[in-house]
Amino acid sequence: MSEQARACAAYFRSRPGYRRILEQLLKKYRSFGRAAGTVRLDDATQEECDAARGIFGRPFSPPLRFQTVRFEAALQECCFQGVSLRGVLLKEVLELYFDTEVKTKHELRQTLDSRFSAMLAQVLEQTDCDTCRRWLQALKDPQSGGYQLLRREAARDLEGTQRYLLQACRSFEQLERHTQGAVRLAVLSAQVTSDPHELDCGTLCGKLFQYLLSFRSCLDYPENAEQRDSLYYENGVLCDSISSLVTQVGLVLHAGTEEHPAYRSFRQKQEICTLNLANLSDLTGARSPSGRVYIVENEMVFTQLCDRSGQFHSPLICTSGQPSVAALRLLDLLAADGARLFYSGDLDGRGLSIAAQLWGRYPKLFEPWHMAPDDYERCCSNVVLGETSRALLRGCAGTPLETSAAAVTSSGRAGYQELLISQLEADLTETP
Repeated sequence: MSEQARACAAYFRSRPGYRRILEQLLKKYRSFGRAAGTVRLDDATQEECDAARGIFGRPFSPPLRFQTVRFEAALQECCFQGVSLRGVLLKEVLELYFDTEVKTKHELRQTLDSRFSAMLAQVLEQTDCDTCRRWLQALKDPQSGGYQLLRREAARDLEGTQRYLLQACRSFEQLERHTQGAVRLAVLSAQVTSDPHELDCGTLCGKLFQYLLSFRSCLDYPENAEQRDSLYYENGVLCDSISSLVTQVGLVLHAGTEEHPAYRSFRQKQEICTLNLANLSDLTGARSPSGRVYIVENEMVFTQLCDRSGQFHSPLICTSGQPSVAALRLLDLLAADGARLFYSGDLDGRGLSIAAQLWGRYPKLFEPWHMAPDDYERCCSNVVLGETSRALLRGCAGTPLETSAAAVTSSGRAGYQELLISQLEADLTETP
């Protein structure tokens, strides 16, 4: 740097009125890569206006406005403390004043691109897992799953991001080596990283691990807790194995080749039995003695119907709203046995959308249960649908629930299965 530039920077530092002006000039230089653009301070102080006058030799008043290129030209005509600034570039002065290297946005982006690519290459060299390698290769594409998260975090902390990326890959490798049943997330995390919380869903490492699982399963990154728990479960990972629940009465549940003795007692007494994901992970099968299974979403409806469970000809399941991972696990076991699945829910956006999702999962076995337009007429309430419910109804197009969704949309009011209990009860207690 020239002595003239150093003298100029020292002069500016001694006069606070130049501070915000130079900050604006720095932004313009980084944006354009040269002296370009217009500096504007709408709330300029008198001191700042006097500072500009010292450069341009003319008076200023708010809003303070001037072109960057003219500031540089005027600067080169100045003479501070007997030192001429002819030939001094504004970039030199800015670098000395702010004690930084002035790089354009394009230059910074190129640097980040290079560092990001080098990071991916280093992690790629340290993994032999085919899935991890394919995912890391895919991360070169800005549209790939995980790219935006990694790029943002790498810009903030490259070394930390590289460490978490490597830990996510090693956790995945450990998961693939685990062939005997499901592994608990906290245990996997502790084995690989020594920290049982490193793979928690809110951490960077945990998010990258989820992107890896999504990549292997050819799924989108989970948008909510239910999708996340399902992704874990489908990949042999248990996150929370006791709070995911499903309740049933009447099912035959197998452990190995025999009916589980504890659940056999519940079945024989026709008593309600709640299962968590840990219980279900030990089951090898589930079946209905009648080949039919009836499903309701509402706990109150379920318990009301179970007052007559001793007369049920078929099992009854309660999902308690949106089916949990435990509920889906149980339904998967029943579907594998070929059971017909009769589902009843509220006739509103939420109830019909759940039915549509279950139909999509079990298209050959699923049947709506008292969810037809004439059922809606019997259970229609005075509760007006909200916009969220209407949006969910639109998602039922192309499913067996389409005509019912259209009827609910047209009416604009919700229908509740509590008003259909007598019909549901008859179906469960009378010979089908």
